[in-house]
Amino acid sequence: MSHLSHPSLLSRLSLLSLLALSALLSLLLPSPAPAEPAPSTPTLRIAMLSDGGTFNDHSFNQSCREGLEALLAHGLPLYVQFYETTGEAPFDKPLAAFAERNYRLVVGVGYFMGKALDEVARRYPRTRFISVDGVLDDIPPNLLLLTFRVDQCAFPAGFLAAAWADLRDPEDPAVACIGGKDVSSVEPFIAGFRAGVDYYNETRARTVACHTAYVGSFTDPARGRRVAERLLADGADVLFGAAGHSGEGIIAAAADAGKWAIGVDTDQYDALPDYQDCILTSCLKRMDRALANSVAGVVENQFWGGTRYEGTLANHGVALAPLRAYETQFPEDIISDLSTIQLQIISGALPTGYLPPTSAPSAP
Repeated sequence: MSHLSHPSLLSRLSLLSLLALSALLSLLLPSPAPAEPAPSTPTLRIAMLSDGGTFNDHSFNQSCREGLEALLAHGLPLYVQFYETTGEAPFDKPLAAFAERNYRLVVGVGYFMGKALDEVARRYPRTRFISVDGVLDDIPPNLLLLTFRVDQCAFPAGFLAAAWADLRDPEDPAVACIGGKDVSSVEPFIAGFRAGVDYYNETRARTVACHTAYVGSFTDPARGRRVAERLLADGADVLFGAAGHSGEGIIAAAADAGKWAIGVDTDQYDALPDYQDCILTSCLKRMDRALANSVAGVVENQFWGGTRYEGTLANHGVALAPLRAYETQFPEDIISDLSTIQLQIISGALPTGYLPPTSAPSAP
């Protein structure tokens, strides 16, 4: 028998041939390219501008800042520039400057910036803009307007304030609502709060007095304190300050006088821990949530430009903060009525005393 025909030898020769061929091919053929990494989401450049206040105001501006900070904490690909303007200066120049520097989204915080945002958005149609509290009839297609039915939480806040004043000072109960300025963004706070006080008086056959005053500024806590002290001297038991940073002075005055306050915009029980003992609740304007949802949409290439979002009790865009330790100090019927009032406002059965703009809202 020939050695070449031996089965085991043939098998070994075949294996050696295959190995040699494989080695030769590996030298002749190029190595496969490494796998391409999955494309990453590009970083979204955002500029947020205040309309004359600090982003550490424990109120309006801070709530907006915290909305973006929450997204950063969750790891969204954002680069955020916070820019504080001074006073009611012309806002078009800084807004346009950020658009020129290729910021894809520019957020203007505050009523006073609304007109400038409208004008700049039309000049830079490829940049997206968000206006918080602006008042616009014809919204450009690259601008989203965020508005809030704060009258819907101010009404139950007024009811609660009247109840507390009546409980603590039944002989001469009085409350006061204090606005930063007499402007359209403050009007629903004042109207809703006063209507809530009236509702308490009507349903309880009481006569809790309600005073109204304005600080003349959203950025002056010392001035807010002086206005509050005057109202406290006139007999106010509970203060409600829709006054931005000036509201901190209002709450401080209430605390120093041994009286009470209701916070505004953010939960000021958390924002102002030194005054927690005097804060009954806060009228929450959930700008943080609305901005976080809107910006997250832009990251996912969804933008509701040309529309108006309206935060309400029904969609949790506005709310009352928890009463915490004070809840057990109110009579049970007050707590029960507080819940009923909010449900009736949601259903439309109970008017708040404020008529909002008639343009149809949308939802981010």
